[in-house]
Amino acid sequence: MVRVTEVSDDAWSSASSDAGSDLDSVISDSDLQLDTYDPSQETIAERIAALKDIVSPSTRAAISDAASSTKGWLSWTVAKAGNAAWIVTTSALLVGLPLLLSIEGEAAIVQQEKEFAAQPGANPYGAPPAGSFPGQPAPQAGAAPQGIVPAGF
Repeated sequence: MVRVTEVSDDAWSSASSDAGSDLDSVISDSDLQLDTYDPSQETIAERIAALKDIVSPSTRAAISDAASSTKGWLSWTVAKAGNAAWIVTTSALLVGLPLLLSIEGEAAIVQQEKEFAAQPGANPYGAPPAGSFPGQPAPQAGAAPQGIVPAGF
């Protein structure tokens, strides 16, 4: 960390006048020119590292604790949401899929019955119409239906 100390003007002027003659002989005008500062050469990591000295250690510790707490809370929330998604998905597969398949099968049976009923001359009870078997007499027009007659009569 940087330590700032106050230097009085008297001490500075006497030290600079004594060292000035020696300093002038060592430093040339080209050395006094400032290098051009190019901020595009500086990375974001270097800039963040330079900000470290601006923020006090207690503030940095508080920020670190808050970030750690937030990370812990967020990871717990994501884990519980994942567990809930697993439960919902598994339940849907174990309960919903068989239910969906049975509903679809029932709908197919109903559709098949509708198609059968829509055919011309279809008997709604599934029995073949009279006279459809060989050797059986065809029904007569206008004749009343007869009851069941035992064989041989």
